Amino acid sequence: MSERLNLVTGATGFTGAYVVRDLLERGEEVVATDLAASLQDDERIDALKSVGLDFDHPNLQIIASDLLDKTSMEPLFERPVTHVFHTASLYDYSASYEVLRKINVDGTRNFLELALEHDELEHFIHWSTCGVFGKPYTAADGSKVNVPFDETCSSPKNTPADADEPDGTHLVNDYSVTKWEQEKIVWRLYEEHDFPVTVVRPAPIYGPGSAYGHGGIILAIAMGLVPAIPRDAENYITTSVHVEDVAGFSIFAADRPELIGEDFNIVDNSIISYYEFLQYIALLTGRNMRDIPLLPVTVLNPIMAKAAQAWTWLQRQFGIPRVRVFEVQSAEYISSSYWLSNRKTLEAGYDYKYPDVKEGLKDTVAWFRDMGWLTDKDKMMLSEGRSAKT
Repeated sequence: MSERLNLVTGATGFTGAYVVRDLLERGEEVVATDLAASLQDDERIDALKSVGLDFDHPNLQIIASDLLDKTSMEPLFERPVTHVFHTASLYDYSASYEVLRKINVDGTRNFLELALEHDELEHFIHWSTCGVFGKPYTAADGSKVNVPFDETCSSPKNTPADADEPDGTHLVNDYSVTKWEQEKIVWRLYEEHDFPVTVVRPAPIYGPGSAYGHGGIILAIAMGLVPAIPRDAENYITTSVHVEDVAGFSIFAADRPELIGEDFNIVDNSIISYYEFLQYIALLTGRNMRDIPLLPVTVLNPIMAKAAQAWTWLQRQFGIPRVRVFEVQSAEYISSSYWLSNRKTLEAGYDYKYPDVKEGLKDTVAWFRDMGWLTDKDKMMLSEGRSAKT
């Protein structure tokens, strides 16, 4: 039996499942936890099995728990946990701030209070998001220009304890607001209790197994719901990271105690415009993406936001299914030009499996096709009572 014991929260979520899989493939022992309902979701379990997660592995112990119920989490620490990968959060741009904060902030605080009681803990990998850097400015904004974002830019780690957003930018959605507050908690523990934390901040994640975020964009294009794009979208940068590299770097960091107290952006090497990104997905899925020559992104964005707001209201009032990625906050991202630096991960010695988003998208679309997702409308629709989760 290995002396190292890994605990992974959000184990049936998109990134958590890959962390569990990779740890098991290395011969590690893993305690995996998630909500009981998630662990009983047969459709989700089948999808995770298709990417190589063995739920019957002899080194895997599965325990249902809830971040909002401390009693339910106590069994997670009955054995001497040495390494924690805290991936669990609610990732849903349509959820209310109150719901997001309850899970992402209060729930994480509950979990951290339990973790602090155990002296065996050697390394805690905390999942944040590059969204905590806020909405980037461009050179046209003059002195406020703040691209690319790297770990020296204003973040929960290096701003005053009472700051509720980054200096010089602003947080664009409630999810990022709760992740900012969540991350502030772990840095406070690091400063006050010498808590052995490393924070990872993934860019938008894609790869086999997710129908939300970039995965949802792939499905929307494949089903013909994004038939055109403003031509000036070629002036807006989008960033990505394959789920294999989110899991890969996180495990890489957990093996290195010298990285305790550090924060890392996880993002691939691609500098690609929204225009090229969406056109490439259309090419892979066999769709014809037309240009909108006279309607700039800055004009289209508020129109999309209003339409998404109306559709969300219809979904909540009448249960009318909504395309999952068709959201007000998603529209905000399209009108921003995100450029993130991965230099620190590279300097730490990590080699990205998918440094080029085009290579990763090819494998992702192939998996979607094999699973039948490219023609399954249920994968991209969100009806009342359902939400996205990582």
